[in-house]
Amino acid sequence: MEIKTFVPAEYIEQVMEMAKDVFTKDEELEFLKSCLFYLKEGVTAQQAIEMSMVDYLVDM
Repeated sequence: MEIKTFVPAEYIEQVMEMAKDVFTKDEELEFLKSCLFYLKEGVTAQQAIEMSMVDYLVDM
């Protein structure tokens, strides 16, 4: 049985707004996927953005 996690819509909006016009389309998609993973873990939007940015920079 999978546990469902509530992610506030405002968190998703913040993540999408941050990624807009910053990355290429492929990079943006990977960044958004990473953010959604962290959001599902229960962190705030700002924390998800920061951790995803670290992931992005490490993968460069």
